[in-house]
Amino acid sequence: MKEYVTRNFHALKKTERVWLRKTVGIALVIGGILGFLPVLGYWMFPLGLALLSVDSPTARRYYRRMYVWTGRQTQIWRARFGRAARPSTVRARGTPRDS
Repeated sequence: MKEYVTRNFHALKKTERVWLRKTVGIALVIGGILGFLPVLGYWMFPLGLALLSVDSPTARRYYRRMYVWTGRQTQIWRARFGRAARPSTVRARGTPRDS
């Protein structure tokens, strides 16, 4: 199932049908906003932004910000709960700086 979804997602990103990509991207973003409903999910929002970022500089900027923010929060979370050593550039809030 994962291979099927991955293959079709990459095919949709590479296709020349811009109207299809924008339609599916907008539908996924709206579905992600309504993620509290039973059928829809919050996973749809970043997937829709990823599709829209192919054609839109504004969506690309928001997608990149969300991607970087998620990576930093993951590093902080892992450092806080001892999963992995975090890089010295990322520091959890409230922790003292090394002098």
